[in-house]
Amino acid sequence: MSRSTRMTIRWWVLPATLGIFAAVLCCRGASPATGPQGAADVSPGAAPTPTSPPAAPTPQTTSGGFDQARALESLRASIAEKKQQPAETVFKNIQIMRGQPAGRVLSIMEMGFAASLGVDCTHCHVPGQWESDEKKEKQIAREMSRMTREINQKYLAAIEGLDSEKPAVNCTTCHRGQTKPALNLAGR
Repeated sequence: MSRSTRMTIRWWVLPATLGIFAAVLCCRGASPATGPQGAADVSPGAAPTPTSPPAAPTPQTTSGGFDQARALESLRASIAEKKQQPAETVFKNIQIMRGQPAGRVLSIMEMGFAASLGVDCTHCHVPGQWESDEKKEKQIAREMSRMTREINQKYLAAIEGLDSEKPAVNCTTCHRGQTKPALNLAGR
């Protein structure tokens, strides 16, 4: 592959991958359950996992009065005894993060999706009805997660000469804390 072809692919793949990952992380469906009800057949480990415990929750309270920190605290308490179990056995309607520990799913949602898009849980979820697919943003996030996974596994892995052992894009790559991915550099 020529250097110019690699550069062209690099500039196209990175923004596309980042946008997908951000949407996926932001829109994951999770709701306490007793079993894998409503879980779709998606391979485990579809989304990247955080390498350290989450920092303070992102947006604390929205203008609508939703308290993300309180909601996450309540969800974590409700799964405390099951946090190491696969997410699809603890939450309803898990489609992307099947096989991930249930406790990790909440951290991915909080630090991956919400922080990367500068939103709170209500961007994709109906509070108290976490498994609901009512909001289109949830499905968009799922699709973007799939796109990001494909970019990371198929396209970035095939680019020779990248200065990274495991190159990857995620939500933040494109979204930079905003719901709409950046299409231009500021001030240019």
